[in-house]
Amino acid sequence: MVRDVKPDAPHIDPSALRQVSARAGLEWLGVAPVEPIGDGWFAPHAAALTQWLDAGYNGEMTWLAERAEERLVPRHLMPEARSALCFWLPHRTPTPDKPDGPTGRVAAYAWGRDYHNILRKSLRKVLRWLIAQRPSIRTYMSIDTGAVLERAFAERAGLGWIGKSAMLIHPKMGTFGSLAVMFTDEPFAELTPPERHPDRCGTCSACLTACPTGAIVAPGVVDARRCISYWTIEHRGAIPAHVRPWLGEHVFGCDICQDVCPWNRDAPRASAERWQPQHAWADLGAWIRSTSDALDASLEGSPLRRARGEGLRRNALIVAANIGAHSLRGDIERVAASDPDPVLRETADWALERLDARRASGACPPNSP
Repeated sequence: MVRDVKPDAPHIDPSALRQVSARAGLEWLGVAPVEPIGDGWFAPHAAALTQWLDAGYNGEMTWLAERAEERLVPRHLMPEARSALCFWLPHRTPTPDKPDGPTGRVAAYAWGRDYHNILRKSLRKVLRWLIAQRPSIRTYMSIDTGAVLERAFAERAGLGWIGKSAMLIHPKMGTFGSLAVMFTDEPFAELTPPERHPDRCGTCSACLTACPTGAIVAPGVVDARRCISYWTIEHRGAIPAHVRPWLGEHVFGCDICQDVCPWNRDAPRASAERWQPQHAWADLGAWIRSTSDALDASLEGSPLRRARGEGLRRNALIVAANIGAHSLRGDIERVAASDPDPVLRETADWALERLDARRASGACPPNSP
């Protein structure tokens, strides 16, 4: 989104901008210079993206390749961009208690309100202040939706470093944060930190070792085709049979590489009041029994809608089988017999076969949940 207003105005006070950003609820602010044609400090990040796409690691996320040129050359998004204001917002609240009954695990960023909405409201407050200071300012904002390499700009802005998990690691807040970037035609040189955070992963390889699918194929490189988050959120249609056991109890996303990261061990938790976490644990039975449209509608304002109702129910069927949720057999049988979605019917048939196999092998006693 590009914002253009004309007449001139005075220089913007960077310390005041920090205060405005904090009042808007944005935890950290940094600035990175924009290399309009993708050279300079940005070049290694551009090269890494090109190599990643060439390897096919984006899977079926074709939009990443379709807008690659904009990601690689920032001037295609905003020709006059000089600075990237980078904002960090922690999103992991205290973990809600796990309820009784068969449940599926949800990634921390989706426990509560949609981070896009929260960040967008905060950035609008910052933008209004910027316009008041300099009516002629031009901006382009991206909250995980524009063709911007947010982690690259955030690393250059001093908000942390890109770790072996490919996540941005903040030295105080860890990895559980949402990023937003605002390109401006203002230089903001005064905001640039004098020193960048060095790579502090050192010899630690906890994330690589803990990933159950080997999705982190090299330090800082994730093959989406092996990533639980990709399959549970981005993939549409049937999940291949050999992939389904990979999901384990993960019904939406996966935090394993973050859970084992030492930088998250003592990181403070975000405000539960602000994020309103309600979906840390999915009620598998409720999701399976719901219609896809009804489930989607019930999640208004939640990041869970990214997977759509049919995707969430597909995931719930797989997780129910993976954890041996025999108490849901009747619900799964109804999906297999009469759901209008052929993908869900096939997945339900697979889930029933897997439940039978688990029981026959003695993996689940007759009274298991």
